Amino acid sequence: MINTLIVEDDFRVADIHSAYVSNIPGFQVVGKAHTCAQAYDMIVEKHPDLVLLDLYLPDDHGLNLFSRLQQLPREMRADVFVISAAKDVANVREALQLGAVQYITKPFNKNQLSERLLTYQSAREKLATREEISQDEIDRLSGLLRGPRNGRSSSDAPRSPTASSILKMIEDGKKPVSANEVSEELGLSRATAQRYLSQMVENGQLELVLRYGSTGRPIHLFHIAGK
Repeated sequence: MINTLIVEDDFRVADIHSAYVSNIPGFQVVGKAHTCAQAYDMIVEKHPDLVLLDLYLPDDHGLNLFSRLQQLPREMRADVFVISAAKDVANVREALQLGAVQYITKPFNKNQLSERLLTYQSAREKLATREEISQDEIDRLSGLLRGPRNGRSSSDAPRSPTASSILKMIEDGKKPVSANEVSEELGLSRATAQRYLSQMVENGQLELVLRYGSTGRPIHLFHIAGK
């Protein structure tokens, strides 16, 4: 479980972000902070794995809090998604220098946040199973942590025969598909279908969307990137 802290001065927005995160399997919200001081205390107390950090907070700038977090013992440091309306280069550069995993500009929708959280979750899971990794794997995981929109176009990504079959199936069907549908249509195991779909999201060939049904648990659907 990825314990997540929401840091947002607007109570209503904090509740919305909390709902987005809570609806993703494998994530749970452990608190909502509305000031830098409150956020720091909650991080020290709760040791979240991930912080969704707004920058414009009433008592201090969010990046000052981010910098302060770097002074905590290693086991208490959380990964940070910066979520802000700030689009100026200075804020973006400093956030990336401090080690932000993501910088997401407001406004955004729940699918955009969910997509990035899921790619982050996948990268964490890969790292948790390894003691050492190769340079190629480091490069791939760096791209995965930054999310699917990493500047690589789908036309640049390599296509295996299975990946090509999946792309053709989606293009012919003209609608997003689930891993179960790919599994049934192409005669793959569900695990194999899910692995290919996740890799193709990472490569920029596909995009992930979430469809929420009556149960509250989202269905993961995949469509051609940019369409």
